[in-house]
Amino acid sequence: MIAEQEIKQKKRSKREVVHRFIDRNRLNVGISLSFFLQVSVLVFWFVPEIEFNSLDKFAEEVAFVESVSITENAPDTPNDGDLELADKLKNEEKVDPRISGAQDSILSGASEPIDLNPSVKAEYTDEARASGVEGTITLDVIIADTGEVLQVKSIGKNLGGGLVESAIKTYRKKRFSPSMLSGKPITVKVTIPVRFVLN
Repeated sequence: MIAEQEIKQKKRSKREVVHRFIDRNRLNVGISLSFFLQVSVLVFWFVPEIEFNSLDKFAEEVAFVESVSITENAPDTPNDGDLELADKLKNEEKVDPRISGAQDSILSGASEPIDLNPSVKAEYTDEARASGVEGTITLDVIIADTGEVLQVKSIGKNLGGGLVESAIKTYRKKRFSPSMLSGKPITVKVTIPVRFVLN
């Protein structure tokens, strides 16, 4: 019985010591607790999460980077929106050396090439007709010294509805009388507007 009372008294005395200490040092204890809580919050908030599988993630990123290949676009790639047409025109530019030597007929003082089949006109596509698209497409046409069309590119705005492709296809089939300079036929570049109007 006496031993139990002594144990209770020791417990009380320890509690009393703690309570007395807190009562005497309230300000210091409050500041210490506040500082500890703030530091804990900052540590948990700003310290990045530790990932134990970071090597696996790193290996995946390396594998991805190794599988990516960087290609640069050629500076003279046609940008008319049709990839097949662009590839075809690009191949034609490589094949025929006369294209790079084409002169502007107006600047060189040469005669204008004459369209030998003016009745052949670019046709409206069903999509453009249904959408009611009208307007003018400007084509850059390179005509050889033989009168054949070497290259057709669309410059300026694209009306959409497949009208650019229709105009390019039509002018690729046309024949012209060659442009003449000092009595000799030359390869020229001419700008041709193609008007689309619904009837």
